[in-house]
Amino acid sequence: MSAPWTRRSFLQATGAASTQLGGFASLLAKCPGLLQDPKVTPELVRLGPDIEPLVRLIEATPLERCFEVFAAQLRAGLPYRQLMAALFLTGIRNFKSASTGAMHSVFLMHSVHQFSLDARPEDRLLPLFFALDNLVTYREQVAKSGPHEPLLPLQGTLPAAAAASDEFRAAMDDWDGERADRAMVVLLRTRGMAEIGEHLWPYAARDQNHIGHKAIFVANAWRTLQAIGWQHAEPVLRALSLALVSYHMRYAKAARERFDQQPYLANVERVREMKGQLPVDWAGTGGDAGPTHEVLALLHDGRTNDACALAASLLRDGKARAGALWDAVHLGAAELMMRQPGIDGVHAVTSSNALHFCFRASGRTESRLLILLQAIGWLGLFHATMAERGLHLVHITELTPGEVPADEVAAAREVLAEPPFTGSLARGGSWTAAAGPAKAFRCAQLFPEAEALCAQARQLIFRKATEEHEYKFPAAIFEDYRLVDARWRPHMLAAAVYFLRNASEPDSPVMQRAREALGVK
Repeated sequence: MSAPWTRRSFLQATGAASTQLGGFASLLAKCPGLLQDPKVTPELVRLGPDIEPLVRLIEATPLERCFEVFAAQLRAGLPYRQLMAALFLTGIRNFKSASTGAMHSVFLMHSVHQFSLDARPEDRLLPLFFALDNLVTYREQVAKSGPHEPLLPLQGTLPAAAAASDEFRAAMDDWDGERADRAMVVLLRTRGMAEIGEHLWPYAARDQNHIGHKAIFVANAWRTLQAIGWQHAEPVLRALSLALVSYHMRYAKAARERFDQQPYLANVERVREMKGQLPVDWAGTGGDAGPTHEVLALLHDGRTNDACALAASLLRDGKARAGALWDAVHLGAAELMMRQPGIDGVHAVTSSNALHFCFRASGRTESRLLILLQAIGWLGLFHATMAERGLHLVHITELTPGEVPADEVAAAREVLAEPPFTGSLARGGSWTAAAGPAKAFRCAQLFPEAEALCAQARQLIFRKATEEHEYKFPAAIFEDYRLVDARWRPHMLAAAVYFLRNASEPDSPVMQRAREALGVK
């Protein structure tokens, strides 16, 4: 591990970097705020000594200078993981109760890290710089919009260690974020990761309000902590506990009232009734496609309760395993994207992906069953919202392949050459599918690993991405592509192109600036 960053080591590093970047010394002279230690008041959560100086630097650096400043830091020896942790924790500390949009800089971190892992060596910092711009942009927007509520130090008396588990569950069941916050801190200080996770997974699946962002926060925060280190867990899981009640405490009452309209309580009762009745191999993968078709047909029509009830009976009677039902979930989410390309379809995919992660991470049968039933139920909620604006009548299981070249690279290039659809889907409108989805379907048939298409899609995102969902959606659906049964992969890849960047679109000025700062061609 690198030595902690102090004010002296920071100034030494930036001084060394100025000789490599030429104008960096003059840059600091033009930004006198960067020469001072940004203040951390007693009202703000202080982070570890290895991260606090970097977080304070992010908080103080103006948007127009952030690429140059952190390119210099990296050239002076700042490790990738340290910068990733600092970006993540800056968002955690500053945006605990801000808008969902501001929190996207936190949700985004797992996705950009996945893209960095899969990128060419020369491109691996570009996703992180996209996240840096995203974070600082939202920081400045939030600052202009007035006071916000950052993550604050703990208040009140902590529960005893022996009572922390019961206290956390009671607080969550009572939608009391401050009690849950205190109980989570005790759990973090006295229990292991696996046990703490079991406290979170069912609550990640409880509430679909904020179009699934609560599950997305749980899954992506957990995965990000695995990359940056569990030593950073306390502020992250404190913010997470508060967010599972509501992103903003003054919205908690409204969230709780809307919650009664969701499938959660009925699914909790189904889980209770099925206790001890599931086959030993109920959570396995593989099996006949029939159950997938049956559940998917109900989801296509928006019959939420029927879909949840059918899934429960199929599992209890040993007529389906969980894998076949997760296939229905991922296909159903992808189908919603095809039926109405846009932000709700994006979140149907990303929240389903997050719930599947929670299912795989949990070791408790009751939690896993609840999460699966909730994933089915959430798709019904997405369907109801999207149907108000009009849904195109497409069935994802009835797609047909197009024609592509026999060469994998050339085939991928054709798929990503043009937008996947034309027109709009406003009320009363319609759209016409272009050739991209059918060609993607054929690509997956010919080249099941889809390596060339995924690689080219990443390259286009690195050049052209302008907002966070252009990372979050492909990171989720590319993972889902490998989670579903092989028979469904062509269908998933066809749906993926509905929100991928294509070669006909202009490059992003922000990413061009990032390339110049990093010296990437």
